[in-house]
Amino acid sequence: MSLRQKLLAASGALMLAFGSVTLPPAHAAAPPPLVVGKSVTIVGVVESVDPATRQILLSGPDGQLKTVTATPDMRNFAQIRAGDRLYLTFSKVIAVALVQHGQPLAQPAGLVAAHRAALGHMPGSTGLAAIREEVRVEAIDRRQNLVTVTDAAGLTQTVEVHNPALAHFADKLKKGDTVQIDVIQSVSIKLRPDPAG
Repeated sequence: MSLRQKLLAASGALMLAFGSVTLPPAHAAAPPPLVVGKSVTIVGVVESVDPATRQILLSGPDGQLKTVTATPDMRNFAQIRAGDRLYLTFSKVIAVALVQHGQPLAQPAGLVAAHRAALGHMPGSTGLAAIREEVRVEAIDRRQNLVTVTDAAGLTQTVEVHNPALAHFADKLKKGDTVQIDVIQSVSIKLRPDPAG
């Protein structure tokens, strides 16, 4: 996925979240900056390890089996044993803020970073992607929880508001407002030894 596609997905993610909300009528006061986030951890148990193919058979929380292949750059692969627990944590933070009127929309910018376990430690890694862009509000449909925005490239899209905190932020927006959106997503993988071992 290109940076442009990620940025488009990020602006759509502005209004994605957890439950439905009906927006009340607009208010005159500008919305203060807002940060919302969510983190989910999934635990899998290592059933078997194939050193030749670097394949790991995992059982998930639902008992289903899944085979994953460790890439060659994964350090300390030889330490993985049946019974070890693999923790995958997915986190997402969205920050929105009203920015100065009358200025051209800033071009999108992004950052990608990664960290892996030190030599001799249990396998693990963390990846992070941060994306910032500005959008201009074109229309707000409070009855249907919809906000239509245009980005710096001129692409217009309509997104649906679900998260109550984001709904409160959108409630105070008006046509012509410029909103800065920061989206930070991370994935952390940690392997811990079999507690019975």
